[in-house]
Amino acid sequence: MSTIKAAAKAQVRFDIHRVGRHDARVAETKKIKTRYNVAASALLKAVGLLTIPSLLVLSLFVVFGVLSLSHMLYGWFVIVLATAIFVYPFLANLSALTDYVDELAQDKRVQAPKLRYLNAPFDLSHALEHLQRSWEIKKQQMESIITEREILVDTLPDILIMVNDNKQVVRTNRAARAIFGQNLAKKQLRDVIQNDVLMDAVTSVIQDLKGRELEFRIQEPVLRDFLAIIERFPVPSAGGISTVITMNDITELKSVEQMRADFVANASHEIRTPLASIKGFIETLIGPAKDDAQAREEFLNIMLDQADRMQQLINDLLSLSKIEMNANAVPIDPVDMSKLIRKTASDLGHNAEAKNMRVVMDIHDNLPLVKGDANELRQVVYNLLSNAIKYGYANSDVQLKAKITSELPSDIKMRNLQRVVMIAISDQGEGIPRQHLPRLMERFYRVDSARTREVGGTGLGLAIVKGIVVRHRGAITVDSIEGEGSTFTVYLPIFEE
Repeated sequence: MSTIKAAAKAQVRFDIHRVGRHDARVAETKKIKTRYNVAASALLKAVGLLTIPSLLVLSLFVVFGVLSLSHMLYGWFVIVLATAIFVYPFLANLSALTDYVDELAQDKRVQAPKLRYLNAPFDLSHALEHLQRSWEIKKQQMESIITEREILVDTLPDILIMVNDNKQVVRTNRAARAIFGQNLAKKQLRDVIQNDVLMDAVTSVIQDLKGRELEFRIQEPVLRDFLAIIERFPVPSAGGISTVITMNDITELKSVEQMRADFVANASHEIRTPLASIKGFIETLIGPAKDDAQAREEFLNIMLDQADRMQQLINDLLSLSKIEMNANAVPIDPVDMSKLIRKTASDLGHNAEAKNMRVVMDIHDNLPLVKGDANELRQVVYNLLSNAIKYGYANSDVQLKAKITSELPSDIKMRNLQRVVMIAISDQGEGIPRQHLPRLMERFYRVDSARTREVGGTGLGLAIVKGIVVRHRGAITVDSIEGEGSTFTVYLPIFEE
């Protein structure tokens, strides 16, 4: 049974192939017949036009008795035959030239015909051949330009979505596909971007033929803010494109703007608090406590503390501003971290002694130089070590280690460095709750605002540390266990000449 089915299928394929070849032969035969009929008709017309004068002259000879009718017909037949033999090659050349032009009009690659009997058409044939070559060059140039523009559109950083009047996606670029997924063509725009504000704007542009600009937010696949420019497509499109939507992801810009607003608000609050305190004590000293020597001394000491706090805040703000301004200028000077660490620990010795604490240092012998700015790196060590002393328990130790390491945390990328200098500072204190660790180094972020102010913090120390470390193309991590303490670890690139 299977053999019979296979044979039947083979026979059907053979019959289809035979019918196809037969149809092709019939079409080619019709084409040849058409060309033959056209050529024959042209030949008859040409011979008729060329022999009419001869026929008139011979008819006059018959009228005046110079020739008999039979001789006239015989002579005219000879003239017609000679004319046909003479004209045929020229007509054949013209027919070939006509076919050549028809083939060119159909954008086919054909060779120019050889026209042996025509001089002017021969030049025309060469001109047409030159035209074909020129057209091929122009065609290649146009294809190259189209390809370049397609690549340019596809590599634009902004999202580009083109839709038709039915708001169906016709074309997108790589940036759009990276965010909204592949195979977006022929999908409804609403299924790609779920946002009513955008859909209403697109509908308005399609109906009113006027461009729109708007900001909108999407929740999926992730929370993003976009600035969209919607315009009508400027020329008729074969693909049906009627509207172009260009979208710029402004999520990061919005975040930066919010951070700047928060920073200004926090900085204003931090400066206003000591100012208000100082102003209140001044008003008290001018008024009720004007002649109270004990109150005056107490209030002046408090005012001095508040002034020192405000000065420290302004210094930290200036430091942070300077670091951010120079964020792209990588320091390249050699810095002896061993010497720097020992000097900074000595400077903070009295702070540790005040709480009966010890700074236990474990610095690797022959610690290599690091690439950086000595003043900024001193500020990193100073801020971290002073924090460890401030937030560590009294009568406890602060561990300060410095060594060479090739083991980096998995989430740290330091441009594929093989070895770095690691500086770790650990305290024995209350520790930091885990939920606070991700935001710990943000400006003005405090785990415990009251305690931070109590120990004299501004909320900018760790932000300054992170800014300096990032500028040095280094990394910083923090580990903390509540009730046991915290460890801040800094990784810095080694100086290489």
